[in-house]
Amino acid sequence: MIRLRHLVKDTSVYGLVNATRSLVGLLLVPIYTRVFLPGDYGQIDVLTTLVAFLTLGATLGLDTATALYFYDNTGEEDRRAMVTTAVATRVGLSVLFAALISLFAPAISEVLFRSETAASTIRIAVWTAPANAMAGFLIELLRLSRKPWIYAALSITNLLLSVGLSILFVVGLGWGVDGAFAGPLLAGVLILPAGFWATRKLLSPRFSRAWLTKLLHIGLPLIPAALGGWLIAYSNRYFLLHYGSATDVGLLAVGNKASALLVLFTSAFLTAWGPFAFSIQKQENARQIYAKTLTYFWIVAGTGVVIVALFAKELLLVFTTTSYLAGAAVSGLMALQIVADSSYYIVSIGIVLAKRTRLLAYSVPVAAAACVIFNLLLVPRLNYIGAALAAMLAYGASAVMVYFLSQRAYPIPYETGKVLSILAMCVIAWLAGMATNQLSLWVGIGVKIILLAAFVAALFLLRIVGPNEINLGYGWARRRLRMMGRGHSA
Repeated sequence: MIRLRHLVKDTSVYGLVNATRSLVGLLLVPIYTRVFLPGDYGQIDVLTTLVAFLTLGATLGLDTATALYFYDNTGEEDRRAMVTTAVATRVGLSVLFAALISLFAPAISEVLFRSETAASTIRIAVWTAPANAMAGFLIELLRLSRKPWIYAALSITNLLLSVGLSILFVVGLGWGVDGAFAGPLLAGVLILPAGFWATRKLLSPRFSRAWLTKLLHIGLPLIPAALGGWLIAYSNRYFLLHYGSATDVGLLAVGNKASALLVLFTSAFLTAWGPFAFSIQKQENARQIYAKTLTYFWIVAGTGVVIVALFAKELLLVFTTTSYLAGAAVSGLMALQIVADSSYYIVSIGIVLAKRTRLLAYSVPVAAAACVIFNLLLVPRLNYIGAALAAMLAYGASAVMVYFLSQRAYPIPYETGKVLSILAMCVIAWLAGMATNQLSLWVGIGVKIILLAAFVAALFLLRIVGPNEINLGYGWARRRLRMMGRGHSA
């Protein structure tokens, strides 16, 4: 339990970064939804997924391989050569891919949006990948070296630059959709000097072919999983473009924004999870800690899903205009897919620790194929609700398959009964949320508060939450209050 406290501590620090990311990112929602029509917002979302695809293709699994070997290394010079090799390879490939996409931007614009008018936006968007690949990798090194506060400072600075410049270009200069990508591009370039300075002791001028071979041996089997993950996460946008329009994509994207606070927790947790999980792998009780981690994660994240599913309409009323309110129908599903995706990374720890990453190559393509089938069946019939449902089902299938594969490679005594109980209550909350959205505003809010209280009561009645969980939460809260008190006294 002491090691779990370290995970909670790191999650809290990284939560500062993700809290800022979510809160500052939310600033863009009321701005963009008032500047852009849903179709324009949908175009931004589609091109963001294109950049994500480019980034994944250039990564080659080097991020995971670097994290794994970062703690195995004993020699500092050898570690620096490994890190430098990884970052140089990643940035070089992203530059190459961005150049190729820029060359064919008019044709890509025609395929995606039935017009070449988005070609310039595509060129700006894809060049954010190499800029952020370099800056992001340097900042990631600070997380791996367990320097959370420096990591937080650089991450928040990069975020504020990105959002501030985006607002300047979109609102101040009137650059439209182009400005939404010009901001992150310039921010990535401006943060590089600080990133190099902060990680200067982790880098060297030596590129190692031997290390590249070792990194690729771990990383290359992860590529099908990464690309399959992209397909599961974002292919529904392209099905919506085919069967509907960019407006439908915009409603799906805005519906996802209701989960911003949930993403705050899950992303902070996963940022801390990797280094923590690798650092305790040789402890006797490591498997028990991994098992309890999944349960605790679902208790907290599942509560977040229920809140989003019930109150999505009210959240969107605060942050968007009425033209985007229809997106509330998918918010619960989008929240659930976030938790399912996070669970995939938690339960896959066994595969990574057993160094059998090839198993991931068998699981995700199957889930990706299922995602395509779900989209073909659901999107033509249910539009953007079908797109959200398809993604959620695909994420669930991926997590379940990885769970069974990981159990074969590295058995962990997960509390699956508790997790499935929380999952069932999340689905019920989504259905209840859609039904209560038809009520008047204040009546609906009253009913939703009662439903939320019923969920919390069920956690105790089903013995999902017991004395151990209460003591852990109480201990965390007490330590946070003590830290705040010391900071106030100072």
